[in-house]
Amino acid sequence: MSQKDTIIVVGSGLAGLTAATYLARAGLKVAVFEKAANPGGRATTWQQQGYALNRGGHALYAGGAATQVLHELAIRVPAGSPRNVQALLEGQFFAYPGDPISLLRTALLAGAEKWELLTLLARLALLRPRSLASVSVQAWIDQHVRHKRVRRLLLASARTLTYSGNLGLISMEPFLTQLQLSLRRPVLYIDGGWQTLVVGLRRAAEQAGAHINTGKPITAVVQHNGRVRGVELDDGQLHEAQAVVLATEPADVMRLVADPALTQRLAALQPLTVACLDVALRHLPRPDRPVALDLDQPRFYSAQSLFARVAPAGGAVLHALRYLDPLTASDARQHEHELEELLDAAQPGWRGLVVKRFFLPHLQVLGAVPTATGDGFAGRPEPRVAQIGGLYLAGDWVGQDGYLADACFASGRQAAQLLLTDLIRARQPAVGRPGSGLAA
Repeated sequence: MSQKDTIIVVGSGLAGLTAATYLARAGLKVAVFEKAANPGGRATTWQQQGYALNRGGHALYAGGAATQVLHELAIRVPAGSPRNVQALLEGQFFAYPGDPISLLRTALLAGAEKWELLTLLARLALLRPRSLASVSVQAWIDQHVRHKRVRRLLLASARTLTYSGNLGLISMEPFLTQLQLSLRRPVLYIDGGWQTLVVGLRRAAEQAGAHINTGKPITAVVQHNGRVRGVELDDGQLHEAQAVVLATEPADVMRLVADPALTQRLAALQPLTVACLDVALRHLPRPDRPVALDLDQPRFYSAQSLFARVAPAGGAVLHALRYLDPLTASDARQHEHELEELLDAAQPGWRGLVVKRFFLPHLQVLGAVPTATGDGFAGRPEPRVAQIGGLYLAGDWVGQDGYLADACFASGRQAAQLLLTDLIRARQPAVGRPGSGLAA
């Protein structure tokens, strides 16, 4: 099949579906190729018996690129926000001081500690995230925090906001970005799980005219004279295209694109993983302990079913996470035991109420850690691949806007915008075009 005027998007996760929707709404012929049987990528949700379990705990940060794009595309996402968040310290649960009222009431901190935390949060709320891109979270907290409990609280908060178990590696830029979003507006747990986002994006893309092809693995991006020519499927068939958007993981891009410079660039990226225990219960033993940040270990737990429709009436869905150090080998059995112990503390008796459980020892949550040594978000690849005409990238590891899901939506939109701009420029007459060497 030869369709040289087609735009091909490889990957139907949040970034790929976002790019496909914008491109199709611009009037372009768009074909999406997804290797899995269903779209969604890491945003897929296990659904059975009225339960909806994401792959690990997911939260949407209101006010970021994700909510902006969803608004632009008129995709409504019903959701709820967590309340009564707690902090676990030395076996005791305390109110987490995430707002002025809980800060005043919590027994976690003494008066001087509360004042220091309030002062620090006021300062962090005003800083430009970009200004601290080359500083690690650990270094900043070590330098600016005096009280031990405040330090432990901020470290636990940073792990939760960034999903990182190595705060000496990750830049302050993503931490500040997420913190400032959470201070302005509440985070969201989505009704039906993140599959709700996938369904909404797929509907928007298809209504705009995009064709989504599942179960279609791509084996190569075909190039000719420095430009993409199309993609080759695993059956050897060539699908020609005027441009290709790769909304996949860095490892997939390296496998699909024969380009030494791009391979070298992407091979240096460090993915981020977590260990997660996802559990469906017949009922929740302790509804008064809905969410907890662990100040002793890099762990977090939430009962999202208390705030979002992800379980049948009376049922419960729990997500427990253990943040990992991407530079250190991890022990899957030990991490599963640690997460079970966290649930024992937060929800005693949960083991006898299990309907379904999944343990994922190395779930990738991010394609590339924005490191302090790599200058934060500036260290991520740009959506346009400069040395290969017609090739674009999208994903949570691409571009300088946003973190986690926000980066998916932002890079998908930016890849589409850059592609459209390049097509318009290519169709302009050479005479008088800047850089053409010809005068109008």
